[in-house]
Amino acid sequence: MSASRTTQAASGSDSEDEVDFINVEFDFQAPNEIDFQALKRLFQQLFYTHAPQLDLGVLADHVIEQAQSRGVGTVVKVDDLEQVHDPYAVMSALLLGPPSPAQALVHSYLATQLRRSASAQSLLALLEQASAEKPLLFVVHERMINLPPQITPPLIQMLLEECQELQEETSAPTPTHALFFSRAFSADALDEGDDEDEEPTGLAGARKRKARGAHAHPDDAAAAALGKSVSNKKRTGTGLDDGLGSFHPEDELIRPFATHAHTFRFPAPRDAPDTYEAPIFGRLMAVPYTHLPAILEKMQSVWPAPA
Repeated sequence: MSASRTTQAASGSDSEDEVDFINVEFDFQAPNEIDFQALKRLFQQLFYTHAPQLDLGVLADHVIEQAQSRGVGTVVKVDDLEQVHDPYAVMSALLLGPPSPAQALVHSYLATQLRRSASAQSLLALLEQASAEKPLLFVVHERMINLPPQITPPLIQMLLEECQELQEETSAPTPTHALFFSRAFSADALDEGDDEDEEPTGLAGARKRKARGAHAHPDDAAAAALGKSVSNKKRTGTGLDDGLGSFHPEDELIRPFATHAHTFRFPAPRDAPDTYEAPIFGRLMAVPYTHLPAILEKMQSVWPAPA
């Protein structure tokens, strides 16, 4: 499966109206051994400053094994016949319940974070009750920061179809919930010197909107991720109540379906004072597995496939 994205960049001309158009063809394919190191780098990004504590090669091995032996999982690469590219994104799944090295790694990590907060005990109980008969589906997903959110609906759709086929072939039990783990950022660190009349784009723009108390609407989050301008008008009703900006705009769509959610702060990197890096948080959301088709439908309505 392939998809295309058109981005706009300044052409270098004196005229602000002139832009260059860059067509990028994305190729959706099964992960394989050649992707091992690139997958580890994506997971290092996902787990941020906790990454050095984790053997992420175990998770990379799981993603590759799942794809090769069970047909579950996808990576997104640039479609280029002349050169082999590293994955720009990955979408796979891990069952929490049945024993495996990857299951032990993720279960231990999540439980450690949840035990540190009294408000996360219901989510911790859900995690601890997972078993081979009543598993949880941990969605393994990360992508490069500037990759457009439009790639998410087809990735989710393929994952659901692959999991359904695997369940039918193996008579495996249906998971009770799906767990989505991603990162969020604090709006406290604002770029100085912003023009109040012109909304900054991308991460800076999202920070500024958060500081004004406005939750990011999915359409605004998608525009920011693509580097487009965003309206200054406050939008409400997203259901995202932790006051943080989402690195993955689709979090804004998943959260209303979540029955459990927890956010924790990552330790700051050692060079944070020098780089003025905003605080980064981990965000875990549990959604009833039966609600995933509705989430996919919502994503497809916000980010429809190109005509």
